[in-house]
Amino acid sequence: GEEVFRHSMPDEDDKANVDVLAAKYPGAMPYFFSQDPDYTTVKERVSNFCANGVEAEGVATLEVAKDTLKVAEYLVPLLQKQLS
Repeated sequence: GEEVFRHSMPDEDDKANVDVLAAKYPGAMPYFFSQDPDYTTVKERVSNFCANGVEAEGVATLEVAKDTLKVAEYLVPLLQKQLS
């Protein structure tokens, strides 16, 4: 088939930040570096909710997290069967 999309992490925009963080925190897991801007956004939104009651827009609730795990648990045996 025709490839319609491809993504890799870190992308070109993140590579400079990844290099800075890798030098600053040697030994840390590399995936933290490429996701650093996202972690910062989540921490700011959750902190703002805790301090000021402002909805943490775009942050999954515990209910959403539980439902996501249910979907994953349902899919695991189906995918394993397809891959065997």
